Amino acid sequence: MLCTEQEIVLRSGVKMRLDMTKGNQNGIFWEDGDAEVALYWAIRELLPLGGTFVDCGANCGLMGLLAHQYRLARVIFIEPHPRLAKSIETNLRLNGLGSCCELIQAAASDTEGEVTFWENSRNDGGHSIHADWGGEKRSLGKVCRVTLMKELEAKGIPKIDFLKVDTEGNDFAVLKGLGPRLEPGSAEVVHVEMSRNRPSICELMQSRGYIGFVACKMSRREAVRLQRRYERGGRAAFFRPFEQSQDTGWDVLWCGSHSAVADYLNALSATAR
Repeated sequence: MLCTEQEIVLRSGVKMRLDMTKGNQNGIFWEDGDAEVALYWAIRELLPLGGTFVDCGANCGLMGLLAHQYRLARVIFIEPHPRLAKSIETNLRLNGLGSCCELIQAAASDTEGEVTFWENSRNDGGHSIHADWGGEKRSLGKVCRVTLMKELEAKGIPKIDFLKVDTEGNDFAVLKGLGPRLEPGSAEVVHVEMSRNRPSICELMQSRGYIGFVACKMSRREAVRLQRRYERGGRAAFFRPFEQSQDTGWDVLWCGSHSAVADYLNALSATAR
């Protein structure tokens, strides 16, 4: 019988058990750090050592695992899909992570209570609480919804150093669920896949004192070249200032308008990559 699962060690040193029948996990196996390079870079460069990383829409847990591996971060994984939540638990055990990492099996949103969860049979990164999101789906039944503000308060977390939001059409609701804690002093860096509600997300973030930087458009080859340059100690610009009226890119990094992070990103962007 063909074995569909593989246990691997990525070049970062992270251990993972991957389901090779799922496209995104198969991609982790073959690409090994050469996909989503802008987000990889942001985690390694902008998350302070020992900081708090919150991963909303964690899937199988790769980004949170990298946050701990590279920056010794405390990681909160939030993932509603039952199978993917079990994958995160498995990957935490493989890496010996327990006291510093925690899984919340729920959908982050702006309200609490149960909601129907929809599985995308063709895209393992396309599951959503929105039935109209990303093609044909089947219902997996009800899952719990939580708000980030209440979860942070319950766990005594005063500040998020890096928040990743990739919740398949629910990103605006996740941000609203932070309430008054959506401001640079409480959520320093916020990476959002703005695939829906773009104007509303921009208005909300800017009203709370954030400035945006969008992932630079580049070919796969160029992205890998820059990744290798960075890994050898060189400078590389993966983000540039976000122009709301012009940019169509989904992946936007938000930080305080007058923060050291904004100054750093502006300086990098000003130097040719």
